[in-house]
Amino acid sequence: MRRTFAYLRTGFSGLNINGINELTARHVSSVCWNCQKPGKNMICGDCGSLQDVDNNTNYFELLNFPTKFELQASELTQRFRQLQARVHPDKYSNKTTREQTNSADWSSLINKAYKTLAAPVERGQYMLQLEGEQMPQDNSALNTAFLMAMMERNEEVEEADDSKALDQLYAQIVQELADKANKLTAQFETNDLAAVKQTLVEMKYLLSIQNSIKKKQQQLMSNVA
Repeated sequence: MRRTFAYLRTGFSGLNINGINELTARHVSSVCWNCQKPGKNMICGDCGSLQDVDNNTNYFELLNFPTKFELQASELTQRFRQLQARVHPDKYSNKTTREQTNSADWSSLINKAYKTLAAPVERGQYMLQLEGEQMPQDNSALNTAFLMAMMERNEEVEEADDSKALDQLYAQIVQELADKANKLTAQFETNDLAAVKQTLVEMKYLLSIQNSIKKKQQQLMSNVA
């Protein structure tokens, strides 16, 4: 138990194709690299060349969302797929070398933006970064009762010898993560960044236990086999 508690204290390190140019207008050069015509679109309106990537692009703006924690996962996925299809490297295999490079760069950036916004913890941490804030380096400010509860759950996973108990614990973790995501929505709306950080750290603990459950389930299955 002492070892587990010490471990816990340490912590765990509606878009359409025609709207894409407008969507990314603020994130590219003001002059086309190919025809030198003015413009700020992902694709030049004059010569049709795919423009260079700005790696400082706001992920929310890239995927046409307001910078808010709450978003619809299905809508995010739809916008990601539409945008990714527009810049996919296969579409630029016969284009200039620069456009091929730009296509790969845009595709990579869009993937990164999607993965960040799709995961609540990563989305919350990204929003903190946009505010110039960083996650705490330690978890000393966490409620002791919460840490004790996490310790007990970690021991439950270690001692579990049947998948049914693990399934029940997993379902509890899923629900608690959803509840904390709802808390984050309210905390970001009131700009309570201290509370945001605490909730994110708690969610990281829950995700760690969730991952431990998956590993233990695999272990039990391999033992049966």
